[in-house]
Amino acid sequence: MIYDTGHKVLLILLVATILTTLALCLVVAVKQQAAPQRAVIHHTASGDVSAKTIDAWHKARGFDGNGYHFVIRADGSVEKGRSLTKQGAHALGRNDYIGIALTGNNNFTEAQIISLKVLLKDLNVKEIEGHHKDCPSNGINLKKIIQLVKDK
Repeated sequence: MIYDTGHKVLLILLVATILTTLALCLVVAVKQQAAPQRAVIHHTASGDVSAKTIDAWHKARGFDGNGYHFVIRADGSVEKGRSLTKQGAHALGRNDYIGIALTGNNNFTEAQIISLKVLLKDLNVKEIEGHHKDCPSNGINLKKIIQLVKDK
């Protein structure tokens, strides 16, 4: 079908309006995700395992996959667990917090600590808690990390 110039202009304006609306929706979604967040820090009480391995463990326990949103490996790499749009399954009463697990037990690497600090800052986390007294274990100075993130 051939459109006259007037219709072409209207079509272009319509497409531009739709694209602008979609772009604005994306900006709103990003801003909502960038809003201040809360996080609970855990440790896996295991060796250096992948987010995929934790996913299998949690499924075997009857959960809907990996309960953590992020897993930080010994080399400092950050692996995605469950989507941030999905509620966590990692801390009773605080599953609306972002769940971050460090692999290991009481032997966290400097690379893990650095990645944790960067991740917390990137996620705009304002409130940080440990899972409980012995988690993420005394291998991490959680109070120091909380202060460093607040000082950003």
